[in-house]
Amino acid sequence: MQRSVANMVTNGIIAVNKPGGRTSAQLLRDLQVIFNKSDFFASHLEEQKNHKQYMDRKASFTRQNRRGKNKPEQVKLGHGGTLDPMATGVLIVGVGQGTKRLNSFLDCSKEYEAVAIFGASTDSYDKEGKITERKPYGHITREAVEGVLDKFRGDIFQRPPIYSALNLNGKRLYEYAREGLPLPVEIKKRPCTVSSLEIIDYEEGNSGHQWEYPTEEATELEKVASEAYQNMGLEGEGDEIKAGISLSAVSKEGLAAGVAAGEKRKSDAEEKKASKRKKYYERKGPKPAAAAAEGKEDGANEAEGKGEEQDEGNSAEAQAEEATEATPPPPEPIYHEEGKPPVVHLRMSVSRGTYVRSLVHDIGHALGSAATLVALKRTRQGDYEIGKNVIEWEDFAEGNNAWEEKVAKELESQEF
Repeated sequence: MQRSVANMVTNGIIAVNKPGGRTSAQLLRDLQVIFNKSDFFASHLEEQKNHKQYMDRKASFTRQNRRGKNKPEQVKLGHGGTLDPMATGVLIVGVGQGTKRLNSFLDCSKEYEAVAIFGASTDSYDKEGKITERKPYGHITREAVEGVLDKFRGDIFQRPPIYSALNLNGKRLYEYAREGLPLPVEIKKRPCTVSSLEIIDYEEGNSGHQWEYPTEEATELEKVASEAYQNMGLEGEGDEIKAGISLSAVSKEGLAAGVAAGEKRKSDAEEKKASKRKKYYERKGPKPAAAAAEGKEDGANEAEGKGEEQDEGNSAEAQAEEATEATPPPPEPIYHEEGKPPVVHLRMSVSRGTYVRSLVHDIGHALGSAATLVALKRTRQGDYEIGKNVIEWEDFAEGNNAWEEKVAKELESQEF
């Protein structure tokens, strides 16, 4: 039986170059809105509607059928492996019947390009989190990084970040972290394979690179919780840290020491900020009090209709400019050593279940330092690769129908 044109071009797999700043689920919702109102998928939705009506007539109504009976038809979409909101690159999208094939993309290899900054790590292991630890970074060189990478090639074990979508007893791991709940079981390190791992660029701290630390510092309790998670299942000088760890399980002495260190760091940071703010105001200082008062009188006279000409320096434009200049600068990243930390750009090919954030975090520790992921791009997943058969997100912009031809080309080449 010959298939309809609609079936040939509107069911299958496509790959989209996901932009940063949105979740994978949000991208699917945005795509769904675009597809639902397009002429390209009109026959697909009509066929879907007719099929549902046929099934409704054929089978007795269930509560679920009745509940969804009057819902508008939508193009069914799914993705074959989530990307973090900050990440960009290949997102596999199943369209219509193509969603049934998405599982095959979970097991395929993936290639990433990652950027890591040394000297600090966060609770989420990436730039979106709060800084939980600071370590020396002045000793790090490209050669030093090269020297530890071999430890992370091949079959390795890693622990997922606490802020991950890993399902634990019906609850996402990041939900435990956000709600401050103890973990019901120990999160053990998991096997994964890093087929290749190489440096593609290395930027010294004095190179003027663009990468920065996050500006938000974790509280001392958050730092203790983060350390407890990292040490889970390990034996130290004290009691073994096991599943069910909570903040109350941490010794008062350890917490006090952590708070003291944190207060000193906080004090140093505030002193540095105050110094910068003082220099800023010395250079761009606010209007002198006398002048401000004079300006206020001029404004009052004008409001009372006395007809006095407003001083040029007190015009609305000048006031707005002064207000802008007097606004303190936004928070700046705090570096605990002289100069900015170095940054490494990595390219890797990894198996299912590999967390690039954890890999970067562990590389930092292997160097006697810390590291945070500041950029991540998935360049390939299975046979889909950036620059070859991945549709750019800009092609889906409103008023741009460039996506239709590209989607049709991809779907027509697939068998269903």
